Amino acid sequence: MVNVLSIWSKLNEWSESLKAWIFEHYNNPLLWVGLVVGGLILFTATYNALHKD
Repeated sequence: MVNVLSIWSKLNEWSESLKAWIFEHYNNPLLWVGLVVGGLILFTATYNALHKD
């Protein structure tokens, strides 16, 4: 249980630093293009993995 809590707290720590970084660079259009392209790649990979015949 202690390991789960330490992992959870580390993930919260990383997410807060990521959120702060995104808020700092929110006006950078390359950030948004990269996030959209990364999301599409993740969606496509997941979709293809789940729809194998």
